[in-house]
Amino acid sequence: MTSQQQPKVNSLKPSNEIDTPQNITEEKSPKKPRLTLSQMILVALLGGIVCGLFFGEWCANLQIIGDVFIGLLQMTVLPAIVFSLISGIGRLTVEQSTKLASKAILVLLMLWAIGFITVLLIPLAFPTWQSASFFSTNFIEEPKSVDLFGLFIPKNPFNSLADNEVPAVVLFCIFMGISLIKIPRKKRLLKLIDILSDSMSKVTKMVVKLTPIGVFAIAASAAGTMTFQDLGRLQGYFITYILATLILGGLILPAIIASLTPFSYKDIISTIQNTLILTFAAGKVLVALPLIVDNIKTLFKKYEFSNEDIEATAEVIVPLSFPFPHLGRLVVMSFIPFSAWFVGTPLSFLQYGILLPVGFLVLFGSSSVAIPFMLDLMRLPADMFQVFVLTDVLIDRLSNVLAAVHLFTVGIITTAALFGFLQIRWKRLRNLLISGLILAVIALFSTKIYLSNSLAEYDKDKIIANMQLLQPSVSSVIVETAKNPIPLKPNQSLLNRVQERGIIRIGYIPDNLPFSYTNAQGKLVGFDIDMAQRLAQELKVQVEFVPFKLDNLNRVLNEDYFDLEMSGILGTVERSYEEIGFSDPYLNVTMALVVPDYRDKEFADLASINQMESLKIGVTDKRLFGDKIELYFPNAEVVFLESPRDFFEKKDKGKDVDVLLSSAEAGSAWTLLYPRFQVVNPLPRQVAIPLVYPFNGRNDATIDEFIDHWVELKKLDGSIDEVYDYWILGKGSEKKEPRWSIIRNVLGWI
Repeated sequence: MTSQQQPKVNSLKPSNEIDTPQNITEEKSPKKPRLTLSQMILVALLGGIVCGLFFGEWCANLQIIGDVFIGLLQMTVLPAIVFSLISGIGRLTVEQSTKLASKAILVLLMLWAIGFITVLLIPLAFPTWQSASFFSTNFIEEPKSVDLFGLFIPKNPFNSLADNEVPAVVLFCIFMGISLIKIPRKKRLLKLIDILSDSMSKVTKMVVKLTPIGVFAIAASAAGTMTFQDLGRLQGYFITYILATLILGGLILPAIIASLTPFSYKDIISTIQNTLILTFAAGKVLVALPLIVDNIKTLFKKYEFSNEDIEATAEVIVPLSFPFPHLGRLVVMSFIPFSAWFVGTPLSFLQYGILLPVGFLVLFGSSSVAIPFMLDLMRLPADMFQVFVLTDVLIDRLSNVLAAVHLFTVGIITTAALFGFLQIRWKRLRNLLISGLILAVIALFSTKIYLSNSLAEYDKDKIIANMQLLQPSVSSVIVETAKNPIPLKPNQSLLNRVQERGIIRIGYIPDNLPFSYTNAQGKLVGFDIDMAQRLAQELKVQVEFVPFKLDNLNRVLNEDYFDLEMSGILGTVERSYEEIGFSDPYLNVTMALVVPDYRDKEFADLASINQMESLKIGVTDKRLFGDKIELYFPNAEVVFLESPRDFFEKKDKGKDVDVLLSSAEAGSAWTLLYPRFQVVNPLPRQVAIPLVYPFNGRNDATIDEFIDHWVELKKLDGSIDEVYDYWILGKGSEKKEPRWSIIRNVLGWI
């Protein structure tokens, strides 16, 4: 702006005749002063939190009221976007539309650069951490694909509107608006669209009056259901994201606006504060788009810069920039380096070089699709997505608040640039950079110190070590390896002998997590021990558990040491030729490698593994995966181990072993005890192997039919699913007490 073009100093002062946000949202009365809308929203937010803390889980049903409120807010958003974009672009000339696009793109590039820098800085706040997790079914699921074509191309605009595919809707509106630019007789249509747009705005303002009620319900439900344990586990991500939101949304972006426009920092904050509170409460920036546009108009009016062209431009820029990744979503990308820290494998510089551009593209879609995709891209455990889901209550709201500031910034700066109000205030900009840098350094290192001292000690080893049987156990004893004291009679079935004797002898492999092992209380537990207890209960017999070594399986079965083996035995091709019987498969497990954390990148893909000059693969079953070893690892030396513990503790034959070949299900259980290891799958596809129950007597049709039928019944009645969820997935392994609340834990009223 030249000196001749600059407005007078007096014109930069707020006009007393222009309504402020507070004037618009409150009714003034000289006799009975009332709370402003923002004050009522704040009171409702605090009241909801207090209510949630007081009543705890009883507030969960209030979420219904919150959902109704959000639904009412959403009902006018997409129509408002359609009307604003078509009308705003249709009014432009070709020259104006070109300038608008060029200015907006430059502002977006600036904000995206800030987002990328934030994602790179956040990991500096994470201290050293040990972690491991139960097996997750995500390990064997294909990552969800991102349908960028369907997201952006409005092949059916009505479907795009119905499915909330905002980028496709915006693209449709852009084409419609561009088509109107050169149509001479468009004024009547544009006037009609303006009337519809105004009606949408009035409906939105009517619904906004209900904000305190909706905010109270949402806050009470969230405060009453989120556990302190969840907050403690995720505090590294919570703290860094909260700090990023406060620094970027509360300081950096408003200060950038103040450095590039005539508006003061104080006026910027006071203008948008109501919208930010509403966005946080609703948890969706989409519902705040009309309010953001109004905020931009209000700020220009306050400085007496407003006219029809400026207002029309604001109505176009905000919805036009909405489909692009905003700062809130870019900072959500920091969950990937957080996950890498959480599992003990920080990302390398090369991985960041892949993550940032690819993550940016997939974040055009939903975060619930983008996060699993990026986890898979970075070779991180897929079950970290379950951790991500826990953050939705808070992080998603903060993300939307940051998105609102992002859209407000794009709208203000782009509009100011288009109409000649853009001016760089170098002193403010310099102070912004210095203060932002100092604040970032303080925030990062203070967070790192806090997390180092506050993170709870690793306890997953204690969880698996203290797991108990799900079913009340029948009378059972562990006997030393010995033959059955009552030999089989000629032509007698194993099942008949079990019923006559009233005892079933079950063979098991000691130290075979999670299928059979001894817990911290000295009790024999595990997936198959639980199934054995169920079998004994249904046969109404007692159990004698007989330990044995896996390489002796054929001998001890043929010599009648026990009736049935229940301990996670793989049904390999080699075993099908042996003189023992097998049940039908009761579970499929997945071939995987267990590797030290620091070597996970070495075993990321099969090609890299087979280029190693010397590779020793440890196995605990000589028949483990049979010819699969020769197929996938032809150059590897196979080392037989007595127990997986030999590999993890590097003793006996396990000293020089590089990796352990195991099932992913068993390997995950072992990593709970040894968190410095992790499970990886470098194979080009999932290799599934069935688990079976071997028994003595290949030609014993009675026991064969009985066991097959029993396995099928346990699949159908949900028993196997129940045991699988507990012993393999770890569901219910941690006892969950009722959520802490004042009414329960302080007053003792319930």
